[in-house]
Amino acid sequence: MILVRPATLDDVPAIVTLIAQNARKGGLLPRSEASIRAHIGNFLVAERRIENEALSIEKPDTPTSQSAIGNPCCDPGSPGAPAEARAGRCSIVGCGSLLPMNTTLVELRSLAVDERARGAGVGRELVAALVGEARRRQFGTIFALTRAVSFFEKCGFSVAPKEFFPEKVWNDCVACPMLENCDEVAVMMPLQQDHGNAIRIAPEDRERVLQAVRAGRIARRAVSRENLIPLETVTRLAEEARAYRTLPSAPRRNVHRVVLAYNGGLDSSAIVPWLIETYGCEVVCFVADIGQREDFEAIRQKALRSGASKVIIKDLRDEFANEYLFPLIQSGAIYENKYLLGSSISRPLIAKHQVDVAEQEGADALAHGATGKGNDQVRFELTYMAMNPRLRVIAPWREWDFDGRAEVYEYARSRGVPLGEYEKGVYTQDENLWHFNHEGGRLEDLEYEPEEHLWEWTNAIEETPDQPEYVEIEFVSGIPRRLNGVALGGAALIERLNEIGALHGVGRADIVENRLIGMKSRRLDEAPGGTILRIAHQGLEEITLDRETMHFKQIVALKYAEVVYNGQWFTPLRDALQAFVTVTQRDVTGSVRVKLFKGNAMVVQRRATYSLYREDLATFNTDVTYDHDDADGFVKLYGLPMRVKAQLDQRRAGRASPQVNQSAGQTGAL
Repeated sequence: MILVRPATLDDVPAIVTLIAQNARKGGLLPRSEASIRAHIGNFLVAERRIENEALSIEKPDTPTSQSAIGNPCCDPGSPGAPAEARAGRCSIVGCGSLLPMNTTLVELRSLAVDERARGAGVGRELVAALVGEARRRQFGTIFALTRAVSFFEKCGFSVAPKEFFPEKVWNDCVACPMLENCDEVAVMMPLQQDHGNAIRIAPEDRERVLQAVRAGRIARRAVSRENLIPLETVTRLAEEARAYRTLPSAPRRNVHRVVLAYNGGLDSSAIVPWLIETYGCEVVCFVADIGQREDFEAIRQKALRSGASKVIIKDLRDEFANEYLFPLIQSGAIYENKYLLGSSISRPLIAKHQVDVAEQEGADALAHGATGKGNDQVRFELTYMAMNPRLRVIAPWREWDFDGRAEVYEYARSRGVPLGEYEKGVYTQDENLWHFNHEGGRLEDLEYEPEEHLWEWTNAIEETPDQPEYVEIEFVSGIPRRLNGVALGGAALIERLNEIGALHGVGRADIVENRLIGMKSRRLDEAPGGTILRIAHQGLEEITLDRETMHFKQIVALKYAEVVYNGQWFTPLRDALQAFVTVTQRDVTGSVRVKLFKGNAMVVQRRATYSLYREDLATFNTDVTYDHDDADGFVKLYGLPMRVKAQLDQRRAGRASPQVNQSAGQTGAL
């Protein structure tokens, strides 16, 4: 008996073997185990009962085959399954999967049958079950690319031109290593007979393809490998497909060209085809190099393969250091005692240059990949408003219907976006010159202790050197200029401190913060260079700022951190706060020596050109500079308010308790 049922993760090894067996013969492209696991929900498998420890193949017309779709009794894991299935005496002899291209079109793929079971009707059972599953999911058309045209025609499919399926050409064919010698034919089947979403094949189109097959050539669309799929090609293919479909066209909404803040991650990569489909617009991707360790040429190619017409990459590392991070250091700002604002302060810089690119490219809209739950949407859009309020803003996470990143991943995969296994991860990462950050996944459980692999930059304490290391940083007006006596540019200085600090495990923080929109969230943040600079700068301020200025500056630092966190960098308030901070830094010039050891950064020496610290005043020894008797009058005057208050309390207590001695209620002379 053949049982067709949904696949489970336990079936993955068997599916891998089946696909590899067929791939070796050229019938299928190989698929990795990780890819199969990721899409296991779209796989069906055919099981066959094993008798006498050997595979018994029935005749093709044996009437005992049965589909398990919709029949839980055929699921070996269900209570009603046959005893031999529950006992594990069944063998996987076939598999197949569905790959949604869009809401109405699905591809039948990875159809593989064990060579020992050929001729037993396994393939037909799988195809029938996959077609039924596609109908159940309300797809309008199912198609496949195959050499076995006659087999699929017996299963009810019809031959069709490949250009009827531009989604497939755009997504997979362009990247296929067998493209130049491809001899596969497209076959299709309408699933909803009275449904407008089903593709209709004109007789002349079918005849044209059959003639090409008989002539030994396949009618297929030529694809440019150099530029992969240019926007013009995608647009043309979409228009040709629309001629055969009665799908409602997406509204254009008066958007011609969009500049997208792009980083090569899952969200921004999925947004590229979504913008093209939803707005019918051209997409220009802007990539900001702010110190993240990325292959920017790979990011460029990924954006182009996702459908972008152009990719612009700018190196902003020194601008980030000199005009954003160093003013942040001067301010002393830190959000809620732990967060050094690595993500927050980078967004205004990215958004500012994104607006510049939009103006240069003649774009009429801007887009970003920030979610509707996070802070970044505010940071990007406040900067857009400050820089050019006339540009339209598109925030896909507030428009599309995906419920989470798993659905975004499936959408991106169906649109041919090149995706790595890391992009299916549950963690959100952010990296730049200042920090590395993890959010989401198991970190949302506050009882979860982060595993060591989540700390990307810094060594575990157990792996740090057993000897301390010292660094000396020289500041000029609160700006770091030299490291260990060597003059360095802003970005280079921070990068070097990151390396040294990470070696000693400096700069780790497990943070629960209050987001701007009201919820709390947890993040792991690593900022070794920033931690060292902040501690060193604070140590220098301790000897160069007077008491009143230092105390008020601490209040300003709290507000400065809030302004940066909330994305208000380009505001009059931030300018005013920065003006105050700049004045306080006039005398913050000198050098600080910091000791790094086992996750700690400690100031051990400091020197300043305009130091307010005087050893002759600070000493506890008797000296001629300071007269201890002067403190007597100071203490009496400084404590006068407390003395008056205490006398008032005594008088009040005396009136309330008549038994109290009258003398206790008397007030002393001031």
